[in-house]
Amino acid sequence: MYRISDDVLSAIKNKLSVEVLTDQTCKTVLDTITRLYVDTKKTGIWLWDKLSDHEELSDSNGWSLIPEFVSNNSCIMFFNQDEETKMFMVSNGKDLQFILSETCGYEFYITDLQCSYLLCFNHHDVLIGCGNAKKWVKELKEKHFE
Repeated sequence: MYRISDDVLSAIKNKLSVEVLTDQTCKTVLDTITRLYVDTKKTGIWLWDKLSDHEELSDSNGWSLIPEFVSNNSCIMFFNQDEETKMFMVSNGKDLQFILSETCGYEFYITDLQCSYLLCFNHHDVLIGCGNAKKWVKELKEKHFE
């Protein structure tokens, strides 16, 4: 059975320091993301279907822009929960870039431990930003259409 976590761990092959988060930390992150960014009145299969206050950029290479936002900070990478329940703490944007460029095209979410932002790249090639990432995605969109 294919697991996204196996793909991620295979890609890093001891080249990067990536921490698999505990189940309790994963639950806390998901609960916080839901409280901050999900509109419970919206319906949809995926988390990104239900995001409330967000900005979007349609760009097939949008995934490659995310490490710029993360910069030198650590981030949490997670996935649609019906596909993968593990979450990974990634050291910085450079390490995240490596992981994303070495793995397959699945939907993923990026946040920090405080959940001060949420970034998503979905199967429609849409980069979505919430919280502190909303303004950044809006600025990218403005540059994209200049």
